[in-house]
Amino acid sequence: MTPTPPGKPPMDEPKPHTEICPRCEEGFLITVQTPQDITIEGSLVRIPNVQVDECRACGFRSLSGREVGLFEILFAPQYARISDLILALQTAGYYGMFLREDRSETFIGFGSRDYVANLAEDLRMLYLDNESSHVIQGLGGFQTGSIPINLAGNHYTVKLPKIGEGENGIVYDYQEAPQAVLKLAKPRPYSRNHLKEEYEVTEFFEKQGVPVPRILLSDPYGSFMIKERLAGESLAKTYYSLGGPGSSAYRLVRESVQAFIDRLITLFDKNPEAKTSVSPNNIFVLLKGNDCQCLLVDTGPAPFHDYSGFNFEHYWETVIPQKIKQYAAAGYL
Repeated sequence: MTPTPPGKPPMDEPKPHTEICPRCEEGFLITVQTPQDITIEGSLVRIPNVQVDECRACGFRSLSGREVGLFEILFAPQYARISDLILALQTAGYYGMFLREDRSETFIGFGSRDYVANLAEDLRMLYLDNESSHVIQGLGGFQTGSIPINLAGNHYTVKLPKIGEGENGIVYDYQEAPQAVLKLAKPRPYSRNHLKEEYEVTEFFEKQGVPVPRILLSDPYGSFMIKERLAGESLAKTYYSLGGPGSSAYRLVRESVQAFIDRLITLFDKNPEAKTSVSPNNIFVLLKGNDCQCLLVDTGPAPFHDYSGFNFEHYWETVIPQKIKQYAAAGYL
């Protein structure tokens, strides 16, 4: 998270449940329409009016997996013979994005990764976007309960409601391992790549002695991972429960968080490739009597964040309340 410098005008008020940009973590995503070209059986097919997420703060743009639908393709007005297009889609395996024949025990899940590997690159991106979208929407159709899910051949039981959400993923408990959590990437290439890189750099933070959750299972395409459960609670959830500056808990947590972030920024200066977000949703706080431990929840790189002018006083007094407000508007809290 790039801290907003003093004197900078605040961002526009978000609409309820607006997604926060996963790249800059400052702007809010809006939906625009644009044509999208894909290659099917060697032929270029242009899909009109594809829904795209766009951030006007940093220029980020990505296909919206929630909006790219089969019917936009099949019923595009410029195709005279729909049957030919349907045949081409089926021949290319495009139907697998929407209806899979392997749904015998579970109706929510991720398909075979061998199948994904055999898709052409542009189809693969659309497939993965829509696959994640269908899984997240499927889970979102239930407020509570235990829902069976297939993770590319492995069967788990997800417990609802979700326990956390951020710019790039949604986190759930699952029944088979109480000491672990399931993280699903949001349906966009940037978020899947974030999870892939999180898997790659977590070991670096472990070696530096930074408390991070171990990754127990990771999808090669970044669609999902299983992580060790961390103790404590996010700084975003803890912040307003600490009392004022006169509270001993307030002073303890503030000093601990400052020391933790200072340590991370020093680490980022020496290892720019490891730079990640220090947003209050990404720092967990564990209070035990007179001791406070800080933990880094998500190690995925945030290369667009600039900490050169980081000011902890401003971060604590201004940025954290702003981010909590953003998270609430986006439905993350």
